[in-house]
Amino acid sequence: MNGAARPARERIQRTLLLAVGIGAVIFGALLAGGSSGFLRQIDQLHTPFGILVVLVGVVVPALYTVLSRVLPIRPLLLIAGTTSMVFMAIQIAWPLLMKEPLLADDATPWTQGINAIHATAAAIAWPRVAGWVYPLVQGPVVAFTQMQVRDDAALEAILDGLGAIIYCLILCGVSIAMISAGDRQDSAAAHAREQAALEASRRTREAEQTRINAIVHDDVMSVLLAASRPTPPVTLAEQARHAIASVESLVSGRTESRDYDPEEFVAVVRSTAATVDASVPVRYAVDGEAPLPAGVVAAFAEATAEALRNALGHGGPGAEPSVECDVTDGSARVVVADHGRGFAAGRVSQRRLGIRVSILERMRTVTGGDADVSSSPGVGTTVVLTWSRP
Repeated sequence: MNGAARPARERIQRTLLLAVGIGAVIFGALLAGGSSGFLRQIDQLHTPFGILVVLVGVVVPALYTVLSRVLPIRPLLLIAGTTSMVFMAIQIAWPLLMKEPLLADDATPWTQGINAIHATAAAIAWPRVAGWVYPLVQGPVVAFTQMQVRDDAALEAILDGLGAIIYCLILCGVSIAMISAGDRQDSAAAHAREQAALEASRRTREAEQTRINAIVHDDVMSVLLAASRPTPPVTLAEQARHAIASVESLVSGRTESRDYDPEEFVAVVRSTAATVDASVPVRYAVDGEAPLPAGVVAAFAEATAEALRNALGHGGPGAEPSVECDVTDGSARVVVADHGRGFAAGRVSQRRLGIRVSILERMRTVTGGDADVSSSPGVGTTVVLTWSRP
């Protein structure tokens, strides 16, 4: 799914970064005071590194509580991933940033108390390998830094390093597992959309072929009826040639590529509405003669049918859907409106594929096609299908 939309993964990443931000606020408050707190150690680092460490270690992660809700996912992950790497660089360079060789009161660097926050952010923002490597590297980094800034603390530093590995691995493992679950959900949704699109395309082709068969039948019958009259019309020969051409195209299988004049397009829309429910009124207006491509007509037919099925199936007894169709030389427009229950778009499940696949994506698969669905609870739903000639 590289380059594709991954809504489940994105939602999980945003939620996890929100949790990281809340954790940064809590840990920042706990790490403020004491001999190993940043308020005490900020003056033990060269200016302006003391403030820089606080900004990178606490302030930026705390901002995830807000950024996770307002930023697009790519810059959000870039900020989180970059901050986690800068934090590790600060951990490694900590002894070089100090004014004195050792910390006062035999304290440990305050950054050791918040390293799990940045390890989790790295697991969220970077590829899975980095998500596992970051917590493993915390062990030697914590141990080495602590031995440099404390006197005779090798064993305690090693134990603190092992503790950092275990704690960070737990949080990173949970984050990676949740993101992997989101990936599986996105893959399943993509597969379902693909299957739904294939089924919609199959239904469209079948309906289109049935309609073409009917048109050819009408062409042939009109020629036979005209020929049976005592005085055949002068256009009979032309009608016969057209009927023969229709039969030949039907036999050769080239019918799907034929264009449709505006009247035929309107006939398709009316036929589609009648197939779903014969009582649905269809109003139309034609102002032009330019033909419409077969793919465009098929997209309109499928999207119109799905919109009507949704209105009749979910709109309730008072939905009373209607269809309006307008065709010009440069565009076509179909509006399916009802007065039913309506719905809140934000509450529609991602697994509901009818609107997304059979209406929106179906229209957008043709060049110049587009669709819009607007609805509110208790007001009804309006589906607008449009096509502009390229």
